[in-house]
Amino acid sequence: MTTATETRRQVMLLAWSLYRAELRGANPRTFADALAGAWRWARNTAARIAAAPRWTKGAQPRHVSFGSMLASPIRRSLTGQAYAGVRARQAGYTTAQMGR
Repeated sequence: MTTATETRRQVMLLAWSLYRAELRGANPRTFADALAGAWRWARNTAARIAAAPRWTKGAQPRHVSFGSMLASPIRRSLTGQAYAGVRARQAGYTTAQMGR
């Protein structure tokens, strides 16, 4: 795919996702407005990259992997212990039974 075609494709995908996200919101957005916003985003890409902090522009791509945001206190208390998965499952079951 050529660069221009890829850019147009990315802009249309972004515009469609913006339109679909705002369709159910309090202030629904027209597709023309979403498309204009997507083109503004694409045109300002070089400025955003230039304004980014130096540590974000490394030669190697950096990947960050976050754990689950829904970790229970039981699982956190058992982290690093032997048989933590089994013990966490048992403790979670006990907690659920007491909550009935």
